[in-house]
Amino acid sequence: MLLTCLLIAGFCGFTQTFTMGKQCRELVNAATALLQEKKFQQALEGYTQMEQSCKTRDARELVYTGKAEALNGLGRYEEAIAASDAALKLSKNKSLGGYFQKAYAQNKMGDVAASKASLANVMDLTEKNLDTRTKARNYALMSLVHQRQLNEPDSAAFYLDKAIALDAANPDFYIQKGDLLMAGQHYEAAFAQYDKAVEMGRTDMDMYVIRSNARMKMVQAKYGTNNTQELRSKMTATEKEQVCRELTKALSLGLKDMRKDMFAAMVCK
Repeated sequence: MLLTCLLIAGFCGFTQTFTMGKQCRELVNAATALLQEKKFQQALEGYTQMEQSCKTRDARELVYTGKAEALNGLGRYEEAIAASDAALKLSKNKSLGGYFQKAYAQNKMGDVAASKASLANVMDLTEKNLDTRTKARNYALMSLVHQRQLNEPDSAAFYLDKAIALDAANPDFYIQKGDLLMAGQHYEAAFAQYDKAVEMGRTDMDMYVIRSNARMKMVQAKYGTNNTQELRSKMTATEKEQVCRELTKALSLGLKDMRKDMFAAMVCK
């Protein structure tokens, strides 16, 4: 699922507030969506282009961390370590995402001791942090890694519950919990979490992009097709209403997506 600017590019956004221009943020969000779809080569190309256009320290840290994840996905582990080290250098060794991606690459290369040392840095940074909200975001980061890269949903749920226990007022955690439930195809339970986020004030375009994407994934999985005409003929009236309600809201809030526009024109009448 799309986390994009809600969690700011997957990893580094949990550790601090990142400052960057709107255009750079949109590029980061797009590359993050590619990572989540496991389109690693396209994501890598996006992050590589951003090295030239995103100049703030925060943005560059996000770029290097995202680049490391893309390289890990492509099996280019030595390059992933180099990108992780670049993120760590920029953050003065405080980038949890940098340590996570480095640990992942080290483990894949068979260097178990080094991987454990990198992960120990993650835990050390988390446990020593006296700021409750930051510690909660760090646990949410750990949850995301277990879900997205390690394919360990139980561990992901464990760390996310720790995050929520520390900072129950953060709507992003409920969005992340919804994403985790979506990955397990627990659709209505996922929307119960998304609804909590809306009740807590997340009524922006990105929230409705997430909701509309989730409804689309639900019907695509049920009917085994991404074809708009096939979906239009197979969806129930309730499913059409669910998909179109979320998609229409996202479009009304400013979503620019030609494929979504076409779907809405064909289905949401």
